Amino acid sequence: MPGGRLTREEREHIAARLAEGLGYAEIARQLGRPTSTVSREVARNIGRNGYRPAQAQRVTRQRARRPKLTKAPEAASPEMSAKVTDELVAAMTAKGMPFMAARVCVCLLMSDGGSLTAADLVRQLRVSPATISTTIGYLENQGIITREREAQGRRERYTIGDDVWYRTWMSSAQHHVVWAKAARGAAAMLGGTPAGDRLAKMALFFEHIVAYTHEAGERWLELIREDMAE
Repeated sequence: MPGGRLTREEREHIAARLAEGLGYAEIARQLGRPTSTVSREVARNIGRNGYRPAQAQRVTRQRARRPKLTKAPEAASPEMSAKVTDELVAAMTAKGMPFMAARVCVCLLMSDGGSLTAADLVRQLRVSPATISTTIGYLENQGIITREREAQGRRERYTIGDDVWYRTWMSSAQHHVVWAKAARGAAAMLGGTPAGDRLAKMALFFEHIVAYTHEAGERWLELIREDMAE
């Protein structure tokens, strides 16, 4: 069923359709599955003789029976944490994020619990409460962090949600839509003039970027849904 593990019948269907020359997208449509499910299934189980459904089914059963070893997470050394922090902050500021905002983001990303209070941020970053308050306001306006009140107590905790990068990526598409519409409208008014041709190419570029952004976003959601189902 969609969302669960592939059945033997579905694997045999994949093999038969591949033999007919169908692509992953069409096979996935027939099965009612995400395209990524089919592509990962084939990539994971293909051999010198191609994709073999019986072998794929056998390997999957063996994998399911294999006991899962639980390993306690290892804490990064202070030196490694400092190195990673510096590199992430440098990467964010290089892309235009204010320095203090980058420090707060990285501090949240590096925290074991995934969330911190304002007092935690003041203590770890060694800055004033006013600086943290201003930075939190900036990051909230950007949609990068969210706040939630603790179950017991009056303190608020700040966190970077797992979907923040998806939302940020998709919001960028809206800016490209504006560029595409403006260029397309201007090109229509100028007709076949040299300027009109340039603006038509500009519109085509941004329309392509918008389509790619939405396609990549949907692809990401498919991967997340699959990981949650497994």
